[in-house]
Amino acid sequence: MADYTRTFGADLRLRRSAKRGEFHRVSRGQYFPRGQWDTLRNEERYAVVVCAAAAARQRDLVLSHQSAAVLHGLPFLFGPPSEVHFIVPRAAGGRSKPGIRKHAVHIDPRDVTVLNGLQVTTVARTVVDVAAALDLQSAVVVADRALYADRRGQRAVLATKTELYEAWARMLPFRGSARAKAVIDFASHLAGSPNESASRVNIALNGFPEPVLQHPFAVDGAEVFVDFYFPDEDKVGEADGKVKYFDPVMRDGRTPEQVLWAEKLREDGVRRQVHGFARWPFAVSVSRVRLRTRLLEFGLPITRPTLRAW
Repeated sequence: MADYTRTFGADLRLRRSAKRGEFHRVSRGQYFPRGQWDTLRNEERYAVVVCAAAAARQRDLVLSHQSAAVLHGLPFLFGPPSEVHFIVPRAAGGRSKPGIRKHAVHIDPRDVTVLNGLQVTTVARTVVDVAAALDLQSAVVVADRALYADRRGQRAVLATKTELYEAWARMLPFRGSARAKAVIDFASHLAGSPNESASRVNIALNGFPEPVLQHPFAVDGAEVFVDFYFPDEDKVGEADGKVKYFDPVMRDGRTPEQVLWAEKLREDGVRRQVHGFARWPFAVSVSRVRLRTRLLEFGLPITRPTLRAW
């Protein structure tokens, strides 16, 4: 995540500039250049709000939960929250106010790091905090991304499962510990996108067979990997999102048409080797009912759920 801590500021000139539309008001007394603000994605705007809130408060506050997640580059399944989250000393109490959520909980010094001059919970502690507090899909999305090992080396591994378990153990006892443990147990370093993580959750909740993640196939002399392979049924599933076709980073210099054609050739090559191939979009990935319908139509059997919702 970019360093936004030095980008905003506050003085009378900025207030006047904001009235002229040259700056965006982030919070009371905090302004951000309008031209830059308009180019930011929602997650990046939330990061600016987080940095502004932290810069305006005492140093003994530690950014946590989703606020730490955005600074570590961890994704949000349904977009960023409206509040900035802090962990505060228990003696200080957890009084919150509009836009600010304070958690008066124990935190081990080993679970705090510094990013761009701001105190933030470590990736492992952030994953556990989020896993204890958020819905199952959102929590698994964060945990999977923290563990993700990119074959191309474009994304760094942010945490190991051992580190997640260690952070979880240091927090005991705490509210939501069983939920957090279930998320850590289920998390995988092989899920490459929020779409895949959400699909994994709903596949398990519905009781479909556990798929092999990132199973390799040889297509026209190249090794390709699929999101989900169901070996007993010899079928492949792909959680397909717009990002691979429209995100310039994902396209890697190619046009959307070139990406679509390459994906078609890849799919055709895999289809020749299996007994079934299905794709589903984000809206299906995040819906337990819609994914259940899609995979039943695909011919997958339902056995026993391997994950429990809360």
